[in-house]
Amino acid sequence: MVKKLQNIDFDSSFEEKERLPKTFIVDFKEVTIDGEESVRITIDGTQIGDVIDDNSYEKDFYRYHDVFHYTFATMLDWSPCTRAMLGRKRKSIPLIDECEDGARATITEEAISLILFNESKRTNLFKSGKVSKTILRIIKQMTEPFEVRVKTELDWEKAILKGYELFRELVANRGGKIEFNKIKREAYYIG
Repeated sequence: MVKKLQNIDFDSSFEEKERLPKTFIVDFKEVTIDGEESVRITIDGTQIGDVIDDNSYEKDFYRYHDVFHYTFATMLDWSPCTRAMLGRKRKSIPLIDECEDGARATITEEAISLILFNESKRTNLFKSGKVSKTILRIIKQMTEPFEVRVKTELDWEKAILKGYELFRELVANRGGKIEFNKIKREAYYIG
């Protein structure tokens, strides 16, 4: 029996402008800048963040890693990185803005993304459909100070596997659009 993700909405008591969007479509477009393959991300035609390259000697497609942040926002209702990129930080409560949406939480999420990315290179981008218990335990320990601590290892595994399914589609197609649906806790590659 497959358990559903815990349907916890961390920002339901906040005004709409401070909530993660319920649905959104992200366009990951490959561009070449100074001979470097990069990705420009847009939502509704508006560029989100900087153009991203692999930031590595190895051409490993890390330029698509923001898909993980959007997947965490959608499936876990947690992504301080997404909140920052979309201007959805919960500033109306300064303590939440500082502790849940601030630098420490953002750095933690980026560190999780990097740990997973390095592990994915050893596991064929998680095509096995499993994330090691050790990695999941480390993630739970890293997120203990944050609201997302209530999510289970299974919740995390489902979000990670979905993020990597989408990542593989982006790499295979050298970009594309993804629909994120927080209501259904699902995301779809739409081309």
